[in-house]
Amino acid sequence: MLNKKIIIVFIVFFVIFGIMQFTVPNIIGFDGYYHIKVADIIKEQGFIDEFPWAKHTILSNNYADIQILFRIILIPFTFFGLESGAKIASIIFAAIAFIIFYWFLTENKIKYPFFWTLLYLFTAESLMYRFLLPRQMPLVIALLILTIYFLQRKKYLFLGLTSLVFVLLHSSFVFQLILILLYFILEKIFSKKFDFKILLYPFTGIILGLVINPYFPNNIYLLYIQIFKVNLIANLYNVEWKAWPFIGFLKNNILVLFYIAISVFILVKNKKITKLQTFYFSLTLFFFIYTIISRRMQEYLIPFSILTLSLLLNNYIERFDKNKLLTYVKIASILLLIILGIINFTLLRNEVIDNNFLSNYNNCADWMKSNVPKNSLIFTNAYAFPYLFSKNSDLIYTHGIDLTYSYLYEPKKFERYMGVLQATIEDNQDYIVTDYNPDYVFSGKVKQDIQLFNYIVKHKENYNAVYEDDWCAVLLVR
Repeated sequence: MLNKKIIIVFIVFFVIFGIMQFTVPNIIGFDGYYHIKVADIIKEQGFIDEFPWAKHTILSNNYADIQILFRIILIPFTFFGLESGAKIASIIFAAIAFIIFYWFLTENKIKYPFFWTLLYLFTAESLMYRFLLPRQMPLVIALLILTIYFLQRKKYLFLGLTSLVFVLLHSSFVFQLILILLYFILEKIFSKKFDFKILLYPFTGIILGLVINPYFPNNIYLLYIQIFKVNLIANLYNVEWKAWPFIGFLKNNILVLFYIAISVFILVKNKKITKLQTFYFSLTLFFFIYTIISRRMQEYLIPFSILTLSLLLNNYIERFDKNKLLTYVKIASILLLIILGIINFTLLRNEVIDNNFLSNYNNCADWMKSNVPKNSLIFTNAYAFPYLFSKNSDLIYTHGIDLTYSYLYEPKKFERYMGVLQATIEDNQDYIVTDYNPDYVFSGKVKQDIQLFNYIVKHKENYNAVYEDDWCAVLLVR
């Protein structure tokens, strides 16, 4: 019976995400173009030893793919075409995350698991958008939930295998370590014993994952850079890793604040707290504080805040399961989901359409593919790199993937680069030419490129427009 329910729930979420995904025909977001293209290159060439395509980044001289398993997972989807394959992959990955969440609730005998799973989806439009991106996040959430399941069931071998997979998939395996260490500490506090298997198996899995990586030992250095200088600890330039302004935080997390408030009320009312309650609430509190610092952490805060709330409310729901009052609560809950779904679907559709402009660069990309010699260096605003790279990997681009990668590579040049893009340079030197000496410059005609375009006009004697349309321009550097 449970297997049938899981299949049905998977189909429901597959259809939901399919509808959301095909609001537009193109890959949603930016980085998906990069991920699926790298997977396609590996399919054609095998593991690549260097990454020349983003020349003025740390990857150009010290390459290691610290997400190698994700590329391998994406390879089968490349046979559907890069754009269609990326969209299909994102639908399946998102459906997997929610079916694992649903299954985990049923395994823990939480009442109304489908309601809680839908609530997870509809809590925030910003999270719904993240699930449409062809990225690792859904798989990361699924692995964290599986980690908790294997800890609870003391399935240590599976715990170790999960850690091995995690470290090959994404740098956020550090969150799994935090989760495991917390569980280990609480095991000691509540059970008065040390169970070292809790640490032994996952640490063994992580070490194996680091060593069997085809890029060992460079992958360890790149992981250090990624964790401590680019993403989890510090990120200088990527908006998704920065904090929301206060109003933005409230707007995107109002329901989460409500979940946490109810959880705190129940914990205070109960006076006693179990190991599992402490575990879930501690994780929720950790990700809540982290979300204040970095909006990206909402991806983890929402599922764990809902897991905590569902666990704490479960006894009350069971107690009043046959009470007529609960019938009205069920009706109100269904209405709540419908309202949240309508509101967030509308907001999501608008955001997807508003951010769906990269495909408008297709004519520029096609012109460069036909007319620009191979291995030419193209100066570009970094946001355009994933799309241009996916369309033409015969060219080399100055910046891309992550702005912090460029800053760490050449701090002084990068500051001038940002000065070009933000119109903060006051002297008359053309730093596009002097710092980078590109063969061509690509510029879009959207707000991200207004200052770049103005800078080119200011130094028009150095450039010759060789292709231009309503959306973009390609300029030959004289």
